[in-house]
Amino acid sequence: MKKVDQWNGVVFLIISGLICWGSSHFPYGNVHNPGPGFLPLWLGIILGALSICLIIKATLQTKGVRMLRELLTEKIRWGKVLLTLIALVLYGFLMDYIGFLFITFLFMAFLIRFVDPQPWKRVIGWALVGSVGSYLIFEVWMKLRLPKGFLGV
Repeated sequence: MKKVDQWNGVVFLIISGLICWGSSHFPYGNVHNPGPGFLPLWLGIILGALSICLIIKATLQTKGVRMLRELLTEKIRWGKVLLTLIALVLYGFLMDYIGFLFITFLFMAFLIRFVDPQPWKRVIGWALVGSVGSYLIFEVWMKLRLPKGFLGV
């Protein structure tokens, strides 16, 4: 499992860099009047920080620190990587139709249940905490307008 965590950390660190780079093409604004580049930039930064934490944690849990060469030669579960990327693309495409709150819950539940299988109680709990927490931070506290979807939530 530690090898998978290291690879997931590396892949998501690359994705976070791409998100930050892509958000640099949009106006940033400020905290009181955020532009279209504000949310993606901070999501990319948070994803990058979490990725680095995951890499460090997985590396420190192994016996000794792994060399990068050893990490690159290990077998990768491409199926799970592909599932995660497909889920991420669907998340982006369906957000306007389903709405931020519901699609975020479904996305997190999918990742927790199928990419790194966890019991259903844990899946529902963490998906609720993550989706409602991000909704409260971005919609309520920061007053960003998130997609409402067909139900208007």
